[in-house]
Amino acid sequence: MVKGSESDISNLKFLLLCFQQMSGLKINFDKSDVMVMGYSPAESLATANRLNCRLGSFPTTYLGTPISDSRLTVADLRPTVTKLQTRIEPWQGRWLSKAARTILINSSLSSLLLFLMSFYSLHETLHHEIAKVQSRFYWAGDNNKQKYHMVSWPDICKPREQGGLGIMCSKRMNIALLSRWLWRISQGHGGLWL
Repeated sequence: MVKGSESDISNLKFLLLCFQQMSGLKINFDKSDVMVMGYSPAESLATANRLNCRLGSFPTTYLGTPISDSRLTVADLRPTVTKLQTRIEPWQGRWLSKAARTILINSSLSSLLLFLMSFYSLHETLHHEIAKVQSRFYWAGDNNKQKYHMVSWPDICKPREQGGLGIMCSKRMNIALLSRWLWRISQGHGGLWL
């Protein structure tokens, strides 16, 4: 983050070019966006042109995580959650045992959202949608026909020691991941970023 003066923009461009030379990595300015806040549209466009970047706007995504200058809504976070459904489509209709489905849910489906849940507190609606996708996949029968649910989904999500299958409950994991930040701050393990 820099101020909008010409010297600051020139220094930023110089630093990026130095990074490029020292690291051997090539920065593709044509694919890069610059977010300018607090300036008129003409000044914002001039800043983007000086950096040879596109002028970006919020909300945007970085590494698949939505970023906004205001509070993120359910609609902003829903595309990330809907990736779960597209991930399980190749597995549908397969002859998978309940044990195999449990492993796929815990190893693949749950890990898709860990990065997102470590930064944002997801709305209850999204937690419900996640549980719905997981339970539909778990209870799916032949040709995607739903089987009779013999146990409630919250019981299945309990730890094995409590009689469940240990399938990750997204709401509990979301709270745990966000609480980890509080623990890191209280322990002084923030490093440069906290």
